[in-house]
Formats: sequence, C-alpha cells, structure tokens
Amino acid sequence: MNRFGTRSPSPAGSRRSMPVRHKLMLLLALELVAVGFQQAERRPYRPGVAIEVPAQSGHVIT
Repeated sequence: MNRFGTRSPSPAGSRRSMPVRHKLMLLLALELVAVGFQQAERRPYRPGVAIEVPAQSGHVIT
C-alpha cells in the first residue's frame, strides 16, 4: 500500500481475487432476489379496479 491507503497497481497479467466482503455482498444480493421470486410466486400482487353496483337500477357505469 502507498501512503494514501490505496494499493499500488498490480503488475500486468496478474489478477487479484475478489475480497471476501464483496463475495458476501453478492451472495446476499442473490439470496434477496431468490426470496423475492419465491414470495412473488406464493402471493402474487395483482391489483384490480373495484366496481361497485350503482344504487339506482337505471344508472350505467362507464
């Protein structure tokens, strides 16, 4: 590390592995997406339009 707290550039051709913290964040994001899909299958949210019957028989709902 240099004096600014950042790592010096890697030599060409070498790759650093992903930090464990980033791997855990990706795993958590994947888990949230999976749980969201499961909940969407169990309890679908399909809002509709509520239409009430008119109080007088001759009135029309348009």
